[in-house]
Amino acid sequence: MNALAKAQFAGIDRMKFIAALLVIANHTGPLLQYNEYADFLLSGVISRIAVPFFFMASGFFFFRKLTGDKAADRRALLRYSKNVGWLYGISILIYLPLNVYTGYFTEDFSLSSFIKDIVFNGTLYHLWYLPALLIGLFIVYFLYEKSSLTFMLLCAALLYIIGLLGDSYYGIADQISGLTTVYDKLFLCFDYTRNGLFFAPLFLALGASAVKKTESQLVRKSTTYASLFSLFLVMMMGEALLLQAWELPRHNSMYIISVPAVYALFQWALLWKRQTERTNRELRVWIYILHPLAIVLLRGAAKAVSLEAVFITNSLVHYVTVCLLSIAMAAAAVRLSIIKIKLRP
Repeated sequence: MNALAKAQFAGIDRMKFIAALLVIANHTGPLLQYNEYADFLLSGVISRIAVPFFFMASGFFFFRKLTGDKAADRRALLRYSKNVGWLYGISILIYLPLNVYTGYFTEDFSLSSFIKDIVFNGTLYHLWYLPALLIGLFIVYFLYEKSSLTFMLLCAALLYIIGLLGDSYYGIADQISGLTTVYDKLFLCFDYTRNGLFFAPLFLALGASAVKKTESQLVRKSTTYASLFSLFLVMMMGEALLLQAWELPRHNSMYIISVPAVYALFQWALLWKRQTERTNRELRVWIYILHPLAIVLLRGAAKAVSLEAVFITNSLVHYVTVCLLSIAMAAAAVRLSIIKIKLRP
């Protein structure tokens, strides 16, 4: 049996919890009131390791369960996809009232824009992750089944490079007339290349490749991966600052150095092997899903009691409060889901 099959994955779960809080930081700007430069490094750079880590963890946990039996593996793919699809559908319904309130269905709404949002962009700014997970997983599974691990990683890397030129490195593509035309057409289909076609596959593929690690490869000092991650994170900050200075980004979701940074972080987390509870894993999912709702509720409550200066204007207090409210709402969602499961025959 693979050494990973016996491992406990508390380290990955802990990092996913931290990643969920980093996503909230990206959407709230905790340090914006104090120092814009520091806030950019936290919200615009460090927080960008969060979603790639989610994708890599998803790839790892999915592909480690495959047996090599094509029929059984395809059933596992469809079962996993169905679960993600249900979660996506529930998430869309949760935010439907907010969509109505913000004028989603009145401002430039059309059937084509709705399909584009469902498939690529998400019906709210954070929900793009779920269709991206589905699309990316099918791409990587096809490559995993039909080719070698090396070819799978190369194809996923090529897709990521295409995505880079539509994201943080868009300024390069914008200088080449032929590429500009190509990306202009791509952006008719989706708003960002940070999606299931170009962003998700590489990190899902890295997760799949991590399953192949042998026991001898896993026995390394935690400090080795911690040091590598720290080094890559500093390099990633440098990359982001250079890109900003050169005015290349169209969006700042995709970085070159984020790939080795997330890989080192994931390998580091794999070395922490303690028992973890399934409900805690579900908690992280719901924190991600519900945190925009927490932001809206906090803003409404603060306005109602005239405490905007404390809970909204103060960016750090705003961030901490959103995190606490998101965790509380996620815990309630987990509890409700457990009750629902228990009620099933």
